[in-house]
Amino acid sequence: MKAAVLEKGHPELFIRDVQDPDLGQGEVRVAVEACGVCGSDLHITLHPMIRLKSYPIIPGHESAGHVLECGPGVTDLKKGQRVVISAGTSCGKCSACKAGRENRCPEVGVLGFDRNGAFAEQIVVERSKVYPLPDSVPIEQGAILADAVSTPYHAIRFVGEMKAGQSVLIAGCGGLGIHGVMIAKALQASRVIALDVDSGALDNAEKAGATEVYNARELKKTMQKIRAAGDVDLMVDFSGVYANAEYLIRGLNPGGRYVMVGLGKGSLGFSMPPFMIYKELSIRGAYGSDSRSLPELIELLHSGRLDLGMSITSRHPLSEINQCLHKLDSREENPIRYIIEPQK
Repeated sequence: MKAAVLEKGHPELFIRDVQDPDLGQGEVRVAVEACGVCGSDLHITLHPMIRLKSYPIIPGHESAGHVLECGPGVTDLKKGQRVVISAGTSCGKCSACKAGRENRCPEVGVLGFDRNGAFAEQIVVERSKVYPLPDSVPIEQGAILADAVSTPYHAIRFVGEMKAGQSVLIAGCGGLGIHGVMIAKALQASRVIALDVDSGALDNAEKAGATEVYNARELKKTMQKIRAAGDVDLMVDFSGVYANAEYLIRGLNPGGRYVMVGLGKGSLGFSMPPFMIYKELSIRGAYGSDSRSLPELIELLHSGRLDLGMSITSRHPLSEINQCLHKLDSREENPIRYIIEPQK
């Protein structure tokens, strides 16, 4: 099969003919029809910040396609069935995995980082990582559910425990945060407040349904404006700029939650102030997603409550993967998701 391969010490991917992956017990072979190009892909290619366990490797972790073949023990899927593939990898045996909380597994990993991913014509994964996709959902929208949408959904719906009618602030409106805006709107937030320093990201947030959009460069003054209309029930921070945390947290309602998703450097930079005790505030971390998110997201798309059409910037054959990485890095088209179509 054709695949985009990352070699150690090389910032770009090589398009190569590689051996088809073996199919084992309880596994499914999927023909990859769409795979999103994620910002984290830049961290192993053009700007290597993540050290991989082994090379060469096939990146790509936001994928969907159709079943080519089922291994022994898989009886509930059929050839040609459309599916989404979870981005996360896990052991499948520990107490976290058995409880459906795979993102807490001691061996948690990501396709394309810890094992071969989906910038390829085929991929083989465990049956537990495959979710049927209705014909009503475009394949490219199904693909980005795997990370770009399921990660913010997990942070908002399960970690942040958002309820309809609550107010939500999204800090950082890149590839994850912009979907946080869409999700908060789909889950019927009363206010959806978007913060970013990039004008293109704020434009995207407004198009995605944010009720209020603010530039975060002067955050102290900005938070004063936001709080003038009322404090916020839930804040989800995708920015990774920890120095901003105290300004944000001061704007929470009693019982409010501040959920950290974006990875950055440094510390929160403040000791726990009394207002956190008086208002019973929570600081929580959210990583990836677990088995609860994808089925609910697929239903939201199927029902029409969520539409990811604006997220698809453009589609490209596998041969254009490096061009997509460079365009994502430069932000020249204000992209949300480039889609690679390995079958074309």
